[in-house]
Amino acid sequence: MISWIFLTCVIFIIISFLWKKRWLLYHAWKIPGPFSVPLLGSAFLLSATKNDFFDLIYRTLDSCRPVTKFWAGSQLYIATTRPTDLEKILTNCLSKSPFYDNLGGVIKNSLLTLKVSLWKEHRKMINPSFNSKILNSFHDVFVKYSKEMVKFLNDADGSEQANLVSVIWEKTLDISLTVTRIEEIFIERFHKFWLLIDFVWKLSSLHKEYQAACQTSHGIAEDIIAEEHKSCGTETRNTLLSESIQFSGDIIRNELFLPRLNTLNHSNQITRKEILEETSLMFVASSETTALTVNMVLTILGIYPDIQEKVFQELVSVLPTIEKDPTLKEISRLDYLDRVIKETLRLVPIVPFILRFTDEDIKCDSYVFPAGSNILVPIILLHRDPDVWPEPEKFNPDRFLPDEVAKRHRCSYIPFSFGSRNCIGME
Repeated sequence: MISWIFLTCVIFIIISFLWKKRWLLYHAWKIPGPFSVPLLGSAFLLSATKNDFFDLIYRTLDSCRPVTKFWAGSQLYIATTRPTDLEKILTNCLSKSPFYDNLGGVIKNSLLTLKVSLWKEHRKMINPSFNSKILNSFHDVFVKYSKEMVKFLNDADGSEQANLVSVIWEKTLDISLTVTRIEEIFIERFHKFWLLIDFVWKLSSLHKEYQAACQTSHGIAEDIIAEEHKSCGTETRNTLLSESIQFSGDIIRNELFLPRLNTLNHSNQITRKEILEETSLMFVASSETTALTVNMVLTILGIYPDIQEKVFQELVSVLPTIEKDPTLKEISRLDYLDRVIKETLRLVPIVPFILRFTDEDIKCDSYVFPAGSNILVPIILLHRDPDVWPEPEKFNPDRFLPDEVAKRHRCSYIPFSFGSRNCIGME
């Protein structure tokens, strides 16, 4: 009798699950993907293949391009590398996938993860701090740390090995060790899919270490915010609200990131906690991406001496003397170097994938991406799609000559995402 009751309960749970997900199941059935079972989905394949979730997605998508699906428990993930699909998705689906909820305490309520309504408010507040005029005002800072990097390379000349990432990151931000550990724990959690169950995760030692690392990151952010707030006292802050104060030439100081947010906090448009979250995001999102991009460009130049020589010849022709600091105008003339950087980000995008959530059905040719599904945008596979990029594994900066760019769909190259919810640092 007990066994029959148990079996009946199991059958009831499965039927309830199938009925609740009937619309997702109907459209998912038409999309190719690995075998899945009710409740578990395809998660059992992770332990069988000893790979993590996204590695399995990538291998599956590689074998059945351009669209595939994957069930992770009750969550449906659909991946596509068709630029036309991606334009429609990234333009219309602004909600982030519930996957990002697993980021937890460090950037839980920031531009990266906020619900659409709050994201729009924060993006509107922060956007003025990321225009080209303000970013260019830090030119002298970039030059200073570039010189320190050059000095390191000169000092390391002739050595067998040098860890460039750690040195570059040290020049971008001093909390690299904390950010690195947060990322390592985050990745480890997704290698062990059982840790995706919240109550299991919260009982694990990794969760405790993750929380401690997040608190350290927040502590550093709080110190910087407090220092900025202190340097901008009540009298000064009131002045900022009433008149324009020039900073770095013609830059208005209160348009810079922290001064602006502190001013908005004073007028009750943003809370101190929200400032903390956004500042933490800037630490995590900007420091490592900058360091890794610089490192990858230097690595590419080391691998391809012919390309390195072309970059060198362009620098010699554009810059009057190596002893003189380059101007913004001179840097803007480094067209070949610009193409080298873009081709590096094509082959090795810093963010290999992004995720969105569909609030409504999205029709893409013969498929419907149903409401309630997670859309995985595999940037790294998109950038290596042979249908878009001839000889995709070959490093060729001339892919980004104007005539070549004009031939491609605008969503065939999206290292900073696309649409209104793209990376705020895209400038």
